[in-house]
Amino acid sequence: MLSRAMEQGKIIPLDGSLAIDAAQYGIDFKLPLDDSIIYATAQRYDAIVWTQDSDFKLLDGVKY
Repeated sequence: MLSRAMEQGKIIPLDGSLAIDAAQYGIDFKLPLDDSIIYATAQRYDAIVWTQDSDFKLLDGVKY
């Protein structure tokens, strides 16, 4: 069952442009590197971040 759900995902390469966006979000919102990459990716692809991670709590496009 989990396998079927995982197959619906999409792998996004971390290219230079996305890395720069992630760095800027990291600076602007004081996010750790991994969180800034997740947030930048979600922003680029108009995705909602569903999380219980308090680092994301006040950011647009996040369901906490």
